[in-house]
Amino acid sequence: MSNQTINRRYCVNKIRVDYPHVGLYEVDTSETWIARKRVFGIDPIRISHARLLTSGGQDVSTADKDRYVCYWFHLPGTGSGHVHGYPIEWDEGHLLIRLDPNWNYLTRTFIPNTDTHHIEKNIDIQYEWGERVFRRYIAANPGCPLSWHMIGPRASDSMFYIERVEGQ
Repeated sequence: MSNQTINRRYCVNKIRVDYPHVGLYEVDTSETWIARKRVFGIDPIRISHARLLTSGGQDVSTADKDRYVCYWFHLPGTGSGHVHGYPIEWDEGHLLIRLDPNWNYLTRTFIPNTDTHHIEKNIDIQYEWGERVFRRYIAANPGCPLSWHMIGPRASDSMFYIERVEGQ
């Protein structure tokens, strides 16, 4: 099932730290996919995550990305503003990883707010995936300070500055 839905015209599965981009973490295979550099004249940080996927040569809907955790990689100076009202130091590198407490990517099912035990377990799993992605970016030697964040649907669901490492 793995990469049959990956749109290889728009993305590759090799982590790069020389340009800002969007990416996908495939929960079934633990693969990371990133937008190619300047594909078809589009800035790779502006490509939609759904564009990184395809189905039989056709683009897929955003619902088809339900087994992928979305993320954004920013080099220093490539982002701006606050995230959910939280100040980000954009003069450093940042990895922002989507956190969805109510979505189980493995079973592709919704977890109701009343099921707090499963929501907490789900957050722990998504945190582990985020940490895995962050470690891959660190291994690629970004050359700048890099922090990672998990961005939920609301500020109260988010975790900012989980970890920061100095550039090599």
